Amino acid sequence: MNFPIPDFVPVPSAEIMRTISIVSLIIGICIVGAGLLFLFLNKKKGKEKKETVLWIFIGVGALLIVNHSIQLLF
Repeated sequence: MNFPIPDFVPVPSAEIMRTISIVSLIIGICIVGAGLLFLFLNKKKGKEKKETVLWIFIGVGALLIVNHSIQLLF
């Protein structure tokens, strides 16, 4: 469905949107990797206090990965 977009609304080109999705995908992968690394290091040291924050980071990173992977498919 094509909706008319007013002239005052900035709409990026397809190449810029693809670049934004690729950068967001890479950021999501880095967030998940860092979260898993710190989760592993905390388990190794026996510290389980800040585990909730790490799971939130992993969840946000996974959401970014899924969202932008699907967006890059279409």
